[in-house]
Amino acid sequence: MSKNNKRRIFAAVISAVSISVCFGCGRAVQRLEEIRDRVVQRQSRAGAESLRTNLALGNPSNATDDPADRTNYLLARDSSVISYNDDRGTANWAAWKISAEDLGDSLPRPDFRPDPELPLRFHPIVAADYSGSGFDRGHLVASADRFGNPAENEKTFYMTNIVPQTKELNQFPWQKLESYTRTLVRKGYDVYVIAGVWGDKGKIKKRVTIPAGCWKILYAVPRGSDPAAASHSAKVVAVEMPNEKGIRQDRWIKFKSTVRSIEQKTGYDFLSALPAGEQERLETRSE
Repeated sequence: MSKNNKRRIFAAVISAVSISVCFGCGRAVQRLEEIRDRVVQRQSRAGAESLRTNLALGNPSNATDDPADRTNYLLARDSSVISYNDDRGTANWAAWKISAEDLGDSLPRPDFRPDPELPLRFHPIVAADYSGSGFDRGHLVASADRFGNPAENEKTFYMTNIVPQTKELNQFPWQKLESYTRTLVRKGYDVYVIAGVWGDKGKIKKRVTIPAGCWKILYAVPRGSDPAAASHSAKVVAVEMPNEKGIRQDRWIKFKSTVRSIEQKTGYDFLSALPAGEQERLETRSE
């Protein structure tokens, strides 16, 4: 066989192999795209349901799921809805509903971890970013609010749900308010919660903003009620707590406030899904 014939045969074999490999790659890519599309569809359905459930009272900062909205990015999953601020390295706020089925026996404590659902261009916070800072990794959505579902409980340890809190705040009045909230659920209420931060006391490792304080609003209605239709019987509790030392002996009720006061601090619009008259009435009262 001549050298030219050998070269032609070799080239044909390489071409055939290349076509086969490319065909296989094409099928693999198509398969990955199909899987991705199904995941996106599931996430979209889960996100839509989460918005209906956890954000039933309105989107206070008009957060969006546009990755260009870096300081008010909307994360919607079964356990909560979060407005995330990539500049601060924390959420602006988190909203979630607590019902009887969400509660349960204590679960093993998961590790804190970066949020895998953040856009790629964001700068994910890791647990080590808090190390040596003197601040607790404080939950917005409390871990115990999701003891009834281990998978959703793990998501409360995503760093997008964590803010720097002093030990005195996190482990004392803030924790007592969390316990009170679950007591309302055990007494027959569904509780719609929204919690967040205000102010700036500097940064941890130039990455995570330390809030001047944390706030929380509870909107409790009889179990199974439409939260908008049941506003006449709703119990509303609003608190503003300073992110300081020296408050471990303070009862959480010392920090009771009004929804209107928190609006003035944050610029947000709460309870916007309610009729205007009911919104006005509930925002200016203090239980």
